Amino acid sequence: MIEDRILKDYLKSLNLSSGPTNIKKVKSYLDLIYENNRYLNLVGTKKKNDILIRHIFDCLSMFEYLKKVQDFELSNSKILDIGTGAGLPGILLALFLKNSMVYLLDSRKKTGNFLIRTLKELDIKNAEVIIGRAEILSHRESLREKFDLVVARAVANLGILSELTIPFCKIGGRIILYKSKKLKDELSAAEKTISILGGKVADIVRVEIPMLEEYRVLLIIKKEEITLYKYPRKYVRMLKIPPDY
Repeated sequence: MIEDRILKDYLKSLNLSSGPTNIKKVKSYLDLIYENNRYLNLVGTKKKNDILIRHIFDCLSMFEYLKKVQDFELSNSKILDIGTGAGLPGILLALFLKNSMVYLLDSRKKTGNFLIRTLKELDIKNAEVIIGRAEILSHRESLREKFDLVVARAVANLGILSELTIPFCKIGGRIILYKSKKLKDELSAAEKTISILGGKVADIVRVEIPMLEEYRVLLIIKKEEITLYKYPRKYVRMLKIPPDY
């Protein structure tokens, strides 16, 4: 098992509290993912050390951006994690942003039940589980354009991911998408879509993950205009036809 020191040093480098309580909760969270993964298929990674590096360390990399940004404050914010799966990165955001409220959205009921149990076991009070499909829920008045920050690690085409995430974000808020080396090609095809949905690419942040020699980048989108209510469309339509004014 990777030493606690490596986790502690990484948290410190991100300006996050690395006290024994947070270290214990991160490790307990890792145990819960590992133990339930064989039944629920929460992540594709099977070994515990690999889950820590490829998922928990990877998710924490968002704080590399958050610690540097000057015009965006997350205290007392509403955060939405779309397609959260095992709670990645939403549970970690709730753990380290205790003054913000984090909503974990996933379409699978079994996954939602795991998330509810996990929040209880980790004694995380500032998070809530939402079960349903993003393209349907984003048309609800109580959820549409209500979030300061929307995040997603889902493996999906950038155009589709933009249409699923941007409608939830309020004007002036941010959408943070975890991407790989395919981003350059995806972005050239999706930039018009992002604009149609009311967003604008604000930054692309390269992040280094401890003990992982793979390309990782965060795409930061700023919400600048209201999203037309016809978006998002039904998923099958998103797959076939790009958005248009």
